[in-house]
Amino acid sequence: MKDKNQSITLLWFARICGLIISGIWLFQIISSIIEGGFQSLHHQASTGAILFLLITTLSIGVLIAWIHPITGGKFIIILSVLLSIFIYFSNPNYRFIPILYQGLPYFLVGLLFIQSQAAKQEK
Repeated sequence: MKDKNQSITLLWFARICGLIISGIWLFQIISSIIEGGFQSLHHQASTGAILFLLITTLSIGVLIAWIHPITGGKFIIILSVLLSIFIYFSNPNYRFIPILYQGLPYFLVGLLFIQSQAAKQEK
């Protein structure tokens, strides 16, 4: 019974965190695009478009994980690593701090989704 409660708690914590993180980033990105186009997201319009696609796809991954936690969690982890690599190579001046506040939260949410199911399957 304790494992089931822990699994449910982890799952809901991952869902809530994923929705909050996705909501914040989607709001920021959409408001930036409305104000100045894709170039306002990053130094160039092409890198801004890639950033938009990565964040949007990560947000879709959170919705997938809502229904299929393991599949969605793996998807989120892979995309968060890709986002971190993109950030690292696209901005030579500021590399590590943006990775910590853009890539790492999604990575942790993906781990939470996977761990919620691992706790459920241990029983």
